[in-house]
Amino acid sequence: MENTLTLLQESLDAAFKPKSIAIIGASNGARLGGTEMRLLLESGYDGQIYPVNPKEEIIQGHKSYASIRDIPHEVDRASVIVPAKVVPQVIKECAEKGVKVVQIYSAGFSEMGGDGERLEQEMVTTAREHNMRIIGPNCIGTYCPSSGLNFTKGASTISGNIAFVSQSGGIAFDMVSRGHITGIHFNKIISVGNCIDLDHADYLEYLADDEETEIIGFYIESVKNGKRFIDALKKAASKKKVVILKGGRTATGSQSVASHTGNVAGDYQVWEALFDQTGAISVKSIDKMLTVLLSLQKISPIESGKVAIVGNGGGATVLATDYCEEVNLELAELSNLSATSLDQLGVADGGRNTNPIDMPANQLAAEEGRLFGSVMKILAEDSEVGYILFHFNLVPIMNYMDLESIVQKMITELESIDRTKTNLVAVLRYNGEPEVEKIRYKAMKLLESQEIPTFKAIEEGLAGISVIANQSLKGGR
Repeated sequence: MENTLTLLQESLDAAFKPKSIAIIGASNGARLGGTEMRLLLESGYDGQIYPVNPKEEIIQGHKSYASIRDIPHEVDRASVIVPAKVVPQVIKECAEKGVKVVQIYSAGFSEMGGDGERLEQEMVTTAREHNMRIIGPNCIGTYCPSSGLNFTKGASTISGNIAFVSQSGGIAFDMVSRGHITGIHFNKIISVGNCIDLDHADYLEYLADDEETEIIGFYIESVKNGKRFIDALKKAASKKKVVILKGGRTATGSQSVASHTGNVAGDYQVWEALFDQTGAISVKSIDKMLTVLLSLQKISPIESGKVAIVGNGGGATVLATDYCEEVNLELAELSNLSATSLDQLGVADGGRNTNPIDMPANQLAAEEGRLFGSVMKILAEDSEVGYILFHFNLVPIMNYMDLESIVQKMITELESIDRTKTNLVAVLRYNGEPEVEKIRYKAMKLLESQEIPTFKAIEEGLAGISVIANQSLKGGR
């Protein structure tokens, strides 16, 4: 068992932080093999890169080899980006070379039927005879900012405390690209495809002991060894937050899984029971996955799990109150001192409008944002308040002064708030106009610099707070 775990760690260390990479199917063009190599060079990977293509002598400034067997040095990791029919031979050559781990990008195996399953088994047999592990096939790559691995332009270079494993290449791409825009920082994202060798249990075991990772996200369509997966999930969820998006929850979805990865999805009621038993967090959409991951990374559990809400829009404030109850959040009852202070500012009215607080756009913009800052400080100093959600409907604020300037000033007011006692959560609402979206994005990045998570809708922000507050109540890690 110990040897097996050591091999697993060495293989996945080589997958995420290889000292050398062979790109089999590399090119000078715009195809996937060329893009893979170009992104490695642009992302600052400082290990050895060995392009393999018998038709080229030089690829992107590097000597090209006809076969991986011709490389005169050790190779930790190989990315295989060649037609499916030649992949088994390439796997054989990688195994004989002593490669630690191979990620097969090529598709066209069990998900296509025919001989695909036989070819997969042939590759697994070859790999195991040489203690080599296989990721995939049917993948898009690996992202690890600390080592310079990347599979898309525009990815963040900041490493965070979240690792994400995806059976879908498209969802792995969403995590990198949308995560960066949202302000989520990952340390590892890997596309794992059909999982013919390394399976979800392997990734769970590895990440459960990974010192860089505190939060583990998964998109799963199927697992091969149910018992081992359950054991691995129990262990991982006892040490870290685990968030799972399960694909194939319905009968139609299960059929899609079979055509996507060639696997069987399983009964979703069994999965729901497993989530309850292990404490893993279940989500049912990519948007909810992003909401939960952002919240886990940016919001800390506070002893008082009660919420204060402030912002412009009376109707939105009423709906926020309803939604709090729906997600098991309690509005804080402010102290007499806080209510009096709000009354003196002209925000409250004899004990009314104290929580939630409706501040019309002209009040938010008053005193160049200082009135808003004073309200936030009063709420933050109230011992009943653990979480403050502030929401700006940006368009009405434009009617009173320069939107970009006033939003920046209001955000600057937040710098003096003691964040050890209170969490701040922002919601920036807008109408979709490109100019407003530019200002919203700048504001979101300014909030990100203060480690304040930003959401597009009040419901998203409250759902994020609910994950933290309710997990804390359950005694979750």
